Amino acid sequence: MRKKDRRFDLEGEIITLIFEDNRNTVHFDYHVDIDDVDYSIMLDLYTRNARNGAIFLLHQTRGTSSVDVLNKMLGYLQSQHLTEEKSSYTVKWINRTDTSKTEHVSYFYEASEQDVRSKFFYNRRDQDYLVTIEKNPLS
Repeated sequence: MRKKDRRFDLEGEIITLIFEDNRNTVHFDYHVDIDDVDYSIMLDLYTRNARNGAIFLLHQTRGTSSVDVLNKMLGYLQSQHLTEEKSSYTVKWINRTDTSKTEHVSYFYEASEQDVRSKFFYNRRDQDYLVTIEKNPLS
């Protein structure tokens, strides 16, 4: 199988996995660092919420090729729900730059509130948002 075919297959698996879990769409953002021999490719995986259109970083991984980072990403996604180290969080937020001041609700599955904050604010200015984060009770 050609490398590009394998990449498309892995991307398809990730897209399906995320969509079946929460109906969000997935977006792949590859970065190349030609000076880093060991980790020349970084992948930012974003999800876009179907209800409010908000885009959040789901996970980042580094590797030697697009197939390598996709394999790592798929492994992370398949194992993330098996860990007891992560908790469910509800994030209520308002974009202060939006004239409607509509409150939105998003959900994150992370190890700490700080991890939720870092993913929520990835590529965002924190002063533009009013955010409350609550850890959800165990079911």
